[in-house]
Amino acid sequence: MPSRRKTREFVLQVLFAADATNEDPVHILSFLEKHFAVDEEQVVKLDRVVDDYARELVAAVAADREAIDNVISVLSHRWKLYRINRVDRNVLRMAIAELVHFHSVPGPVILNEAIEIAKRYGGENSASFINGILDRVQTIEPRPDCIARLRELLSALDQSVTTD
Repeated sequence: MPSRRKTREFVLQVLFAADATNEDPVHILSFLEKHFAVDEEQVVKLDRVVDDYARELVAAVAADREAIDNVISVLSHRWKLYRINRVDRNVLRMAIAELVHFHSVPGPVILNEAIEIAKRYGGENSASFINGILDRVQTIEPRPDCIARLRELLSALDQSVTTD
């Protein structure tokens, strides 16, 4: 059974490859699984990072990518999505999907994992940038069960802040 950290790092790699090639992340994951299935030794290595959690997380990001990107754009006020570092963009996609779809994982754990992965793979300011975006999402209670609901709640928060 792979660790959640290793699984998240692998999912980030899948999302990064999909983003770089403009492909569906589910297809990238499927390709990797088929490619490494040829060599029994490689299958064992892939099993260290791929499990149902990885498949479900990749599928959640793929299904909601446009809406997740919209949330990221709204929360990163002065940055166009395409200007956000590819690693940061995909760490955010993964963490937001996880916050919305995986309620069995505590929000602070998701936030901390995203920050640690950003420190390892992102740029100098990635961890603080990701912390700033995800902190706002993570504090919404109860956690939304779909991206559309997340957007509604964020919009309501923005309106209450501007009217106070």
